[in-house]
Amino acid sequence: MTIPADATRLLAQLNIDTSTWPAWLAASWPHMVKWSLVLGSVVLIWLLATAVKHIVRFTGQRLTPKDKEFEGSAWDLMASVARVFALILFSPLPLGLAGYDWRALVEARGPGAMAAVAILFFALMGANMIARSLRKFGEKAHAHAGADDTLIAFSASLIKYVIFAVAIVMALIQLGFPAASLAAVLGAAGLAIGLALQDTLKSVAAGVMLAVFRPFRIGDFVTLAGLDGEVTNITPFTTSLKQIDNKIVSITNDKVWGSPLINHTLQPFRRVDLIFSISYEDDIDKALQILRNTAENHPQVIGYMPIWAGVRSLDDWAVSLTLRAWVATPNNFQVRADLMKNVKQALDRAGITIPFPTATQYQVEVPARDKRQAEEGETALSPPAGRDTSG
Repeated sequence: MTIPADATRLLAQLNIDTSTWPAWLAASWPHMVKWSLVLGSVVLIWLLATAVKHIVRFTGQRLTPKDKEFEGSAWDLMASVARVFALILFSPLPLGLAGYDWRALVEARGPGAMAAVAILFFALMGANMIARSLRKFGEKAHAHAGADDTLIAFSASLIKYVIFAVAIVMALIQLGFPAASLAAVLGAAGLAIGLALQDTLKSVAAGVMLAVFRPFRIGDFVTLAGLDGEVTNITPFTTSLKQIDNKIVSITNDKVWGSPLINHTLQPFRRVDLIFSISYEDDIDKALQILRNTAENHPQVIGYMPIWAGVRSLDDWAVSLTLRAWVATPNNFQVRADLMKNVKQALDRAGITIPFPTATQYQVEVPARDKRQAEEGETALSPPAGRDTSG
């Protein structure tokens, strides 16, 4: 391969006398300069492509709402794709330094590269706009008509990822990849990726099942994979929960679908079950009446639904009583706390004690004379040394 004109001009400017060098070193010097330029240009375009990625990430972090996760979002995906296409766009520089006609490459591939960048840019903006519009529509429908916005939110995420996939394929076609060959390569790559990402595909399949059967909806308070929280988002890959202390937890959909699902807010009413213990010396009937009266006097306990109080068990150190009352689901936690406090205060006023586990230890004092006689008796009864007493 010939030395490119750019490398030749650089050698002329360096004006290094190689006449005194060994023949092999003088012959290889132009090629060393050429490949040093190629390597330097590769490092340069890598830094430029990384800078493009960071610019896209910076822009995305500024435009992403504070209550949304940036990692794994559309902007995060677009930042990685932008770096790849930046590498492709800047590739004529090292190719030209290596001896290829980069001007012809730019003329042949330049319009396609610009079209690919434009497709990716508009795909990103359009996909985000469509997803946001669908989510806002679902929120408005849920607020005004009580419609279920869970399926709408899931569809918005799915449509966004489909748009990205189509945009990437179209961008590759603009870069000169044949459509038929690209389809074959994508098919083979899809099979390999599918085998490698079985867990991810399980999450997608589980996400579809969650969106279709809807065992819970956005806004429900649930227990998923052993975690409690309010459902804030459902995507094809993960389900997000906001816990009581305002932490956001993301759970992959395969774990959500494969574990017991407890929906605490699906039913309009919840039953509060409370257990209290009283001493064996206390009046059980009086204590049960106090439990019933306390529940009946609470304003948020539903009066037309049965209130029950009875003996649960006779424990080693106390009599356990159970109180059951029905409340509206949103008031469950507050009513539970109120009843525990009010029952405790009512039992105290009535002189009924709530015992705690106790243990009694007995210690017997043995007189020294009796102790000595007992030790002598044990010695007298012991067999002689060396005698076999095994029988």
